[in-house]
Amino acid sequence: MQPGGKVSEKLVARARAVQILKKLPVFSGLLEDEYFKVLATCSSVTVEAGEHLFRQGDDGSSMFILLTGRVDILVEGKGVVHTMQAGEILGEMGLVKKITRTATAVVKERGVMLQLYAEVLHDVVGKHPRIGYVIMRNVAGILAERVIAANKKNAATKS
Repeated sequence: MQPGGKVSEKLVARARAVQILKKLPVFSGLLEDEYFKVLATCSSVTVEAGEHLFRQGDDGSSMFILLTGRVDILVEGKGVVHTMQAGEILGEMGLVKKITRTATAVVKERGVMLQLYAEVLHDVVGKHPRIGYVIMRNVAGILAERVIAANKKNAATKS
């Protein structure tokens, strides 16, 4: 790059996205070049306020990584149970098993997110098994923590 030249917006956006990936537990333990391989498998999606990412009961075969904006998570009969912020993920269970969505996701504030489809990740895993191992180990740990927390909550309500 020559002095006074501009850095491309795309390059800056990629660097920011990799920094967010590095903070997410699902990608913890990847090597530097592996973050860029994961990023290359993601689709970038711009979403507008009021837009539904998915509805409770829809097929779920992808995960979203929120880079900017906010997304409300709603559960039937409970309303909004969480508002996702930049740097959070939703739908990670869809990477492990084809399931139906357990909640509805509605964009609260315009934003940009990355979408990672399970089938695309599986192709990457075939070429780079270590990436798959690290991600699946992390997803299993996250889900195990949720089960433990739910069990503790259930035990506390029975006492």
